Amino acid sequence: MIIEKYHIFNVMEHLVEDITNEMFSMPNVDMCVCDRCRADVIALALNHLHPKYVVTEKGRIFSELETYTFQMRAEVLTEVLKAMEKVKERPSHPKEESVYKKVNISLDELEKHFDDIQKNKNQK
Repeated sequence: MIIEKYHIFNVMEHLVEDITNEMFSMPNVDMCVCDRCRADVIALALNHLHPKYVVTEKGRIFSELETYTFQMRAEVLTEVLKAMEKVKERPSHPKEESVYKKVNISLDELEKHFDDIQKNKNQK
């Protein structure tokens, strides 16, 4: 069967995962940061976004470049934030199992954190 030669890839999944990881790495994230909650956020966000499937590596690269536009990132970020609120309100596990970061951070430190994320993306 010819389809066995190709791998179907959802570029949107990669973008949602990246943005979710950025949000969860923020020093002052106010929700459980366990793997289950992270996966729930990704799944909820993906359910509200249109998938973007590609088959070839060339198609994957072009699609990833296209999805990194400001508008697309804004749409994904909006859905990730909505999903984070839902998961925060109703996690899939008992509250006693929640994992929170306990960090107090200044506005200057938060700004530096975002600058570091941007620098890392630009280096890739």
